[in-house]
Amino acid sequence: LTGHATLIYIGVTISAAIVFIRIGIPVRDLGFEPKFHLLSHIPLALAGVALLQLNGVVIEPVWEEFFGVQRNLQRFSEIHGSLPTLLSMLAFSWLTAAFGEEIAFRVLLLRGIACALGHTRGAFVIALVLQAAVFGLVHAYQGPVGVAGTVTSGLVYGSLALIARGSIWPPALAHGMNNTIGLIAIYMGY
Repeated sequence: LTGHATLIYIGVTISAAIVFIRIGIPVRDLGFEPKFHLLSHIPLALAGVALLQLNGVVIEPVWEEFFGVQRNLQRFSEIHGSLPTLLSMLAFSWLTAAFGEEIAFRVLLLRGIACALGHTRGAFVIALVLQAAVFGLVHAYQGPVGVAGTVTSGLVYGSLALIARGSIWPPALAHGMNNTIGLIAIYMGY
């Protein structure tokens, strides 16, 4: 399942978007606000990246100790030392992870669960936790430490989307910047 996770969530995302639009939910209400608010979206995204980098330094070692293994990033090993591979992976990451996963998980899944549970504050808290759990499971190829770390990422990205009143910009930018830092670290051999 995790080997085909990207294709699965792209298919589910497209299907869900079609259903939401067909039942009359405006595209703007799904987080596709075209306006980019520089003074609020950039600081939110940077705060998200800072939290995730801190998580990587402080919390991830605790998970590694608990599970007795490190995060499995073998899937990305071909990036090490290869600038063309790094550049193509960065483009792919920004398109499919930064925007694709944010549309799937923080726009459609988070909002869909909250809508199904009644759009209350409690519904959004439950939706935040559930979408993060599903996000973590999609990254099971990274092993238990990767799942735990990705659940944390899902909570951060989901919180950014909620703070930004559903805008996709802050979580997508944070996701893209965080992945960029990670891919560059792999390229450099860290």
